Amino acid sequence: MKCVFLVIISFFVNELCHSAIDLPRGLNIKERVRTLELLGFGSAPKILDNPYPLGGYAGIEFGISSEFIPMEDIATLGTSTQDRGTFNYYSVSFAKGLYYNIDLHVNFTPSLQEKGVEAFGGQVRWGFQELSFFPLSFSAILFGSGANFLNLININTLGAAIVGSVNLDNVAIYFGNGQVRTIGKFIGGDNGITDDKVTDVRDLMSSSTILGINLNFSKIFIAFEVNRYSDSFYSGKLGYRF
Repeated sequence: MKCVFLVIISFFVNELCHSAIDLPRGLNIKERVRTLELLGFGSAPKILDNPYPLGGYAGIEFGISSEFIPMEDIATLGTSTQDRGTFNYYSVSFAKGLYYNIDLHVNFTPSLQEKGVEAFGGQVRWGFQELSFFPLSFSAILFGSGANFLNLININTLGAAIVGSVNLDNVAIYFGNGQVRTIGKFIGGDNGITDDKVTDVRDLMSSSTILGINLNFSKIFIAFEVNRYSDSFYSGKLGYRF
């Protein structure tokens, strides 16, 4: 299983250098809001794991996640671009149980990835309820992140969610709801992204719906997740617990 894990990691590393993001210039206020809806909520931290607290297990967790942001709407804004597909970038994550029902997760984009995005984030999870008569547990999650896109848009995101997880032998299905706030700074000037060349800050709030699945293969796991705001965002993760 370790050999399989290393082979998959090598594939991820090989993919890190492909397809950088392309952003249009000359965005008006309405277009900046739409861009923030996609890049801000799209870059928010994902669970991509079994929400049952890692503090209930020994050791640490390492993972590589692949996240997708739809670019069709952004590509038609402002001066427009030819990027009509989905922007894909990768993050490395680490996690450690702090106590039996509390754990900490951090993630960042690796520097070898030449995609025009730099992002980092963290989550604190607290497992506050586990049913004795059914394999259902509940967790509260606080998270925050920062992202920079081409040095043209700087984004900070904060949020919280309540998540339920049905934990079977090798499968965990999780679902939840939360609130997320994203703040985007759009750089002005002659080389900036705004139409009036004035640096502008936009602030959005949204509820979010979370649905995911975590599949365990010994110490290796694969997770898939959908986050629904005004748009849907998809992500996946390959992880290993030591």
